[in-house]
Parts: sequence; structure tokens; C-alpha cells
Amino acid sequence: MESLFGYAYTILMTDLLLVLANLPLAVLLFVAHDALQAWPTVLLLSLTLAPSLAGAFEVFRRLRGDEPPRPFAAFWSGYRRRGPAAALLGLGTGLVVGFVLYDGAILTGTVWAPLVAPTLAVVAAWALATCTTAVAGLVLYPQASARAIAKAAVYLSVRRWYFSVFALVLLALSAAAVVLQPVLGTLVPGLLLYVVFANADFAFRRALEAEAAAH
Repeated sequence: MESLFGYAYTILMTDLLLVLANLPLAVLLFVAHDALQAWPTVLLLSLTLAPSLAGAFEVFRRLRGDEPPRPFAAFWSGYRRRGPAAALLGLGTGLVVGFVLYDGAILTGTVWAPLVAPTLAVVAAWALATCTTAVAGLVLYPQASARAIAKAAVYLSVRRWYFSVFALVLLALSAAAVVLQPVLGTLVPGLLLYVVFANADFAFRRALEAEAAAH
């Protein structure tokens, strides 16, 4: 029971810290009648997500240890150490997603929309999956350079696409919970993001094992 309470407390604290780290975005989602209509503002405020994700993943990494993870200290440690690199990844992802949304808005109602929309959707999904995997890699392998982690994430998001699809489903569920019910939705991301982190960890380990077996 004590262990279960510790896990539940850590997940809930991670949810709270994610809200605090992305407070402008959280407020917008809470007060906006239709967040999808305000996607440029949402996208701009979403640039804080990647650094906060590094903080959350650091909490999850320490949660696997023998000692209590102390979520507040772990979150800000990960945010401080890997936040800048994660912010650059988030910025690149934001530019890709913004390009996709902008082109989608322009093409809406034209004859090209049915042809181009699937490609744009795949590009946006690939960018999100790569960014999430890369942020997890930054936390899992702090000794590795951000460039090496980014290259590995690009490889994994394509070569082991099924891991990316699984992560995207979890991210979509988390985002839907927050957008459709902001108050209750703040309790969902922590648990789903833990599964996303575990999924990325498994993908990295499988890739390393395959490389070691090849040599």
C-alpha cells in the first residue's frame, strides 16, 4: 500500500508540476471556448511543453530507483539539465507542426486538400513522435550529446514505427482529455506520459541490443 501510494503521489505531483510549467497554455485551454480555432496561440504557448516533458521524464526515471523520487526536486533537475536541449527540439517540432497547420488551413476547401492532407498529417505525427522520443532519450542517456540523441530518435521513429504509433495514441488521448475537460484532464497526462516514457526506453534498449548483436 505504501508503494502504491508513493506511485500515485508521484504521478499526481508530476501532473501538478506540468500544469505549473505550462501555466499560460493551461489557462488558455481552460478559458477558451474552442482551442482549435486559436491554434496559432496554442502552438506558441506549447513551446514550453518539451522542457517540462524533460522534467516529467526525469521524475519517471527516478521512480524506477530504490529511493523515493522526490518529484519536485526530480522535475526541476530534469528541467534545468535537459530543458534547453528539449526546448530546441520543441521549437523545431513547433515549426513543422505550424507549417502543417498553416498549409492545411490554406488548402481547406480546395481540390488539393484530400491529396495533401494525409501527407501533412503524417509529417506532423512523425515530428511529434520524434520529439517525444528524443526528449526521453535526453533524460535516459544524460552522457550522450543532444545531436546523437536526436539522430537516434529520427531513426527509431521511422525504423521502429510501431513504437511511435503507440506513443502517438497515448499523446492523443492525453491531449484530448486536457482539451475536452481541462480540469479532470490534468489528472490524466502523468499516467499516460509514464507509459510513453517506458515505451521510449524500451525502443532505445531494443535498438542498442540490436546494434550490439550486429557487432
